[in-house]
Amino acid sequence: MFKADAAQGSSEGNKARPVLVIAAGEGRVVVMAVTTKGEFSTSATVKIPEDVARAMGLPRPNESWLLAAEANDFTWVGYDLRLVPGKQTSVFGRSPPGFVAAAIERFRSLKGARVNRD
Repeated sequence: MFKADAAQGSSEGNKARPVLVIAAGEGRVVVMAVTTKGEFSTSATVKIPEDVARAMGLPRPNESWLLAAEANDFTWVGYDLRLVPGKQTSVFGRSPPGFVAAAIERFRSLKGARVNRD
């Protein structure tokens, strides 16, 4: 869920979406959302390179961005975890460690908000 969804009174995001896990441990996970519609400011996003998006299994690899100004923190495995449409797994794919490190650095440089979703 995004801050904008919460500001409108939503308790959940308006759709299931892929995420990039940037931290996990002790029953918690921190994720950054992925968008394929470009509905957010480019100053707060990271373009996911097409080869990385393909490795991640994203449905629109040439149109994928990571929302870097906000990360969701929640219990793992919890109700937020959904199956990938048409698959028996919740994992879209993998991301190279270098891209994850760059995403975390961008989040830090934006002084991103870490939002507890429990």
